[in-house]
Amino acid sequence: MEDDSCNYVEMKKTIVTEKNREEFRYMLSVLGNEAEVWKSLQGQFAVLHQRTQAVFGIGALAISVTGFSGHRIVAAGPWSGYPLIIGLVFVLLSLAVALNGVVRLHWISELRGDTTAEGLALVIAMRNRKTRFFLLSLKIVLFGLVWYVIAVGVYLLKASLGQIPIL
Repeated sequence: MEDDSCNYVEMKKTIVTEKNREEFRYMLSVLGNEAEVWKSLQGQFAVLHQRTQAVFGIGALAISVTGFSGHRIVAAGPWSGYPLIIGLVFVLLSLAVALNGVVRLHWISELRGDTTAEGLALVIAMRNRKTRFFLLSLKIVLFGLVWYVIAVGVYLLKASLGQIPIL
């Protein structure tokens, strides 16, 4: 079996920009040594993954609520059914983006450059890439939740007007 970590590292080396190198130099000047930069980056990855867990929690909540009351919302008509479906599709899309772009496992110790500084700049580039995916998944889940809230709002409006039974 061929080890693809080298191919991965070679591919990722192309994403290191001067901005990543500049950030590494700044972190080094503030933190004092490369080991502290490494620890700081580990912490940043942990924060990123914790925040991604919030996206998963929101998605799980939307799916759970739909399991209990989705049939009632959809039964209220197309003005509540279609937004519910659209909302769920976007919530699921956001989870797919988060899984593929943020949570996909790559160890930062795999990311080695020709020098330690270049390797840490590579880790910064990977952190930035995962951050972009996190922000994208957050925007998508929020878009989906807007549709979801529209569906619930239409359902509640119809129920409050007596057009559908609440039971």
